[in-house]
Amino acid sequence: SGTARLEKPADEARLSVGVTTEAPEARTALARNSERMDAVIVALRAAGLDKDEYSTGRFRIRPEYDRRPRNAPEDWKPRIVGYTVSNALDVATSRLELVGELIAAANDAGANEVSITGFALSKPERFRPEVVRDATAIAIADARTRADAAGLELVRILRIDASPAEPRPLIARDAPMAMARVAADAVPPVEAGDVTLSATVRIVYEVRAAGG
Repeated sequence: SGTARLEKPADEARLSVGVTTEAPEARTALARNSERMDAVIVALRAAGLDKDEYSTGRFRIRPEYDRRPRNAPEDWKPRIVGYTVSNALDVATSRLELVGELIAAANDAGANEVSITGFALSKPERFRPEVVRDATAIAIADARTRADAAGLELVRILRIDASPAEPRPLIARDAPMAMARVAADAVPPVEAGDVTLSATVRIVYEVRAAGG
């Protein structure tokens, strides 16, 4: 068997841009959230984001309950004291130079949950032949080494299996999951790294004793 890994520069950034609002009534919390999210979308589009580069990734309306008081009676039950509405967009763009501008624009428009969820390859299948070829070469070399050590000869290949060359997205661990409000002209620097692709190839050989 042989496993190969390739490092390729990420060409796609993935972000989560969200708005969370609270209010005593669900309708009020939803109205406030929708208004702010509309403003965020307008700001993102104005910053250069295309419509096909974002979609709704999360939406939730959640009731908030009061806390159980000390020495509460046995028949005490929690009451709903308000509602929280969360709405978030999943953004994927290949224009890495735009990411800082998008973060600043979303923050300035009222988003209170902005994070870079990772960097990726937009078309990882382009690199599958290369990584599988490298893994196959490693597997063949491994088979020859083992056969020589065991006093065997490789006769022919009976089967070759290759695992998918799945990319491992680069997680932006240092990206803030919830950004504090910053000035409108504060554009954070964003640097993408490399994405790791790997593949494993397993080869089954027919063998015989050396010289046999």
